[in-house]
Amino acid sequence: MKRSARPLPVLPLVAAASLLLARGPGGASPPRPAAAPSAPVHLRVLSLRFLSFAPLAIARDEGFFRAQGLDVELVPLVSSADATPSLIRGDLDVASGVLKIADFNAIARGATLKFVADKDHFEPGACVGSAFVTRPGFLDGKAGDGPDRLRGARVATVPLHFIEYALETLLGQKGLSLADVRLARLPGSMVAEAFGAGSLDLGELSEPDLSRVLKSGRAVLWKPVREVLPGAQHAVVAFGPRLLGPDRDVGRRFLVAYLQGVRQYNRGKTPRNLDILAAETGVDRELLRAACWPSIRGDGKIDVASVLTFERWAVKRGALDAVVPPERFWDPSFADEAGKVLGPPGP
Repeated sequence: MKRSARPLPVLPLVAAASLLLARGPGGASPPRPAAAPSAPVHLRVLSLRFLSFAPLAIARDEGFFRAQGLDVELVPLVSSADATPSLIRGDLDVASGVLKIADFNAIARGATLKFVADKDHFEPGACVGSAFVTRPGFLDGKAGDGPDRLRGARVATVPLHFIEYALETLLGQKGLSLADVRLARLPGSMVAEAFGAGSLDLGELSEPDLSRVLKSGRAVLWKPVREVLPGAQHAVVAFGPRLLGPDRDVGRRFLVAYLQGVRQYNRGKTPRNLDILAAETGVDRELLRAACWPSIRGDGKIDVASVLTFERWAVKRGALDAVVPPERFWDPSFADEAGKVLGPPGP
C-alpha cells in the first residue's frame, strides 16, 4: 500500500511572525543591540567650604548627579571672586556665590553668564544665619543703638560688597551714612579675629562663625541681616557659555540634581545631612547643630526685585553704569524644567 506524504510541521503563527521579525526583510540578520549608555558628562563646579554650598555635596554623595548622567567635579577656589572670570572662560561650567557687581558688569559687556537658581536668601522670620554684631558693652547705655552712639564707630566692611550694601542700608535706617563711621576694610575671614582682638566696634558675621563668636563672648548680636534686607537675594547659582549654549540639556540635568540636593538639605539637621556637611565643611557636628543654616528655595526661584535693588545701589555708588534688566541676568527656564521633573517642593 502506498504511503501518503508526511506533512511538514507548521510553526505556530506567533512563533513564525517572531522569526520573520528577527530575520528582517529577506532573512537578514537580527538588528544590533542598543548602544551602551554614553559616559557621564564631566562638569567643573565651584565649591567652597561654606554651608550654602551644602546641596552640591549632598547631590554628589547621594548619587543625584550620577543618576542624571553627570560626573561633577567640585572645584575649590580661594575666593568666589575668582569664579566669574573662570566661568566666562569656560574653566568652570557652574559657579555660585554672593551677588557681585563684577557679574553685572560682565553681563553688561556681553559676557555669556546668567543666574539659574537660588543659593541663599534672607527669609523673613527664619533663624539668624547672618547678622551685624558689636563688641560687648558697645551699645549699652543711654544712647543705645541710636545715631549718636554709632557715629564714629569702627566698622568692618568689604568695599562694594553685598555686606557693604547691607551695612549702608542699616546705617541709612539710623539716619547715617558710611561717611559717619570709621571703616575697616577687612575680608570676612578676619572679622571674627578682629573682634577677638578688640579692634572693632561693629561688623557682620555669618554662620558658622556667627555661632562660634557669640558663644565665645567676643561679640553680641545686634541686628540680623534678614531684618535689614527682608527677603533679599544674597547668593545665586550661575551658568556660563557651555550650559547656556550647546549643552542646555546638561544644564537642565544639573539643576534637577542640584534641586534634589536642596530639598534634602531643607529637611534640616538629619543624621545624614550632618554627616555630609561635617565631612565637606570641616565644621564639627555640635556646631552644625547649633548653627542657623542658610535659606535656599526648593524650586530654585530667585527674588528678582531685590536683585534690581542691589543693582540700583551699585549704580548709585558708581560701580555699575546702568541696571542690567532681568532678562539679561536671570534664566528661569532651567528651574522650570527641573520642577516638571521633580514636582513641587515639599513644605
